[in-house]
Parts: sequence; structure tokens; C-alpha cells
Amino acid sequence: MLRLGSSFPFREEGQSDSWTVRVSALSSAKPSVKASSIPDGWRALTTKVTFTNTDSGIAELHGSLDVTARYGLEGRTAVAFTDTGIKGLTFPDIETHPIRVRPGGTYTTTVGYAVPAHTAGQPLTFTIEGDDPTYIEGAIPGAPARPVDTSHVQPVDTAKELKFGDWKEGSSWLRIGQPRAAGTTAQGKRYAVDLSFFNNFDDTLLGHRPEANLKVYAGADLTEGDFEENLSNLPSLAWIAPQRMATVTVHFTIPGKQIEGSVSIEVVDPYGEDVTYTGDVKN
Repeated sequence: MLRLGSSFPFREEGQSDSWTVRVSALSSAKPSVKASSIPDGWRALTTKVTFTNTDSGIAELHGSLDVTARYGLEGRTAVAFTDTGIKGLTFPDIETHPIRVRPGGTYTTTVGYAVPAHTAGQPLTFTIEGDDPTYIEGAIPGAPARPVDTSHVQPVDTAKELKFGDWKEGSSWLRIGQPRAAGTTAQGKRYAVDLSFFNNFDDTLLGHRPEANLKVYAGADLTEGDFEENLSNLPSLAWIAPQRMATVTVHFTIPGKQIEGSVSIEVVDPYGEDVTYTGDVKN
């Protein structure tokens, strides 16, 4: 795991130009009225990303750089935002106004991320995707850095059914949290549930992007419900750094008027292995 302020070699996937990239330490920012996508009550952070052309010819930056920033132990996704002077990592189209850098020259852009107000001192972990993923991390300013302790993340013994909150060991460790009521729709009761993956490797890459196919059933007769997101390939789950977690919140609907009772969620991983989580939910 690299620390913010480190430099590392980088090549865009499918491109021949070679770069050295440096991501600076995080700074607190005061967004203007033009800032986009900052949730109410969240704080704004910025970092500078500098690309140095290490080729002997003029190099070009293309399209947008795939970067995922996750905060805290659970690895929830920070919200990228733009503002005056905060352009992010989406580059102009090469056919209209390409960014070109001379040999040995640099290009710097300021990137903005929003995180909840209570996250000061927690880690912000970046996955930067090129030919190979690069992981870089630093503490969110405002409090002393908190060490990342994952010792409590432990898989349970394999069982036919797991309880919500259990970790299941596999190609990446998996946890489904306790479903919680999230309102009512014309189709039935709506629930939110946290889906977490943990990369248990110490110093190697996770072998694939986390994926999961999920099905949900309610009651003793196992009435099938509907997940509201397409979970066949979770787009928000980029590669996960070693000894780090990624968590997303997904939603499902149980048809009819069921108020509370047993719910089962079946998970099928990319290798065809399945496991079932079961527990009671209340509204």
C-alpha cells in the first residue's frame, strides 16, 4: 500500500504512453455554490494528481482515469465532485482538445471527494486502475490518523445457512448485513442491505473484481422478491486493496403486505458457489 505523496509508474489501460503519477496529501476545501454532487452535511476534500511524462515523445491523456476512493474501515465509496478549479480526472476528448505533455513535462489536476463529517482521521483509500491497479492511502484531515485494524474480520465456519452479519470465506470474503426497512412501494415492502467484500491477501492483488448474483426470498414459503439494482456485476466495486474492505448498500422489495418475518438472501459468486444468509427483519 502506497502512502499519499508517493510517486508510482502508471500506464493507461490499452495505451502506450508511460507516466509517473503522484497523488498529494488530502486537504480540506470549502466548496463554492458551483460545486456538484456533495451530499448535505458531508465535508469536501481535495488532492492534486500530477502526471509526469516519462516517454521520449509527446504523451497524451485520454478520456477519464478510473479511480475509486473509499473511506473508513468498511470501505464505503466517497463522492467525487467538481467545482471551480477542481476539474477531476475526466480529460478532454483527444479529437477535440487533447491534453498533451512534452517529454519530462507534467500535468496537474485537482480532484475533489466528499466524505461524511465524522470521518476525520479515518483512511481514504484510492484504487487507481491502469494496466494494473495501484493502491494509495492517506488519513482524512481533521484528527490524528487512526490505524486500520481488521483483526475482527473473521469468517465463520461453513454452514448451510449463515446469519446476517457473518463473514463467508471465499475468493473474496463476503458479508451481508442485517436488512433494514426502507419504505413501501406499490410492489411491496422495500429494504436496504449492506453488501461487503474483504480482500484477505496481504501483498497481492485480489484476483478479480468482486461480483455477486443475489436472490431474495421471504417467509416460510420462500416468496421470491426483487433486487432493485443489477448485481450481476457490481460497477461500483473496483478492485480492493490488500487487507481492505469495500461496502455498498443495495435495495430489494418483498412483494405483498408482509410486515416482518424471515428473509433469506442467496448469493452466487462468479465461480458458481452459492451460500444463503437467513434472518428475521422488522419494519
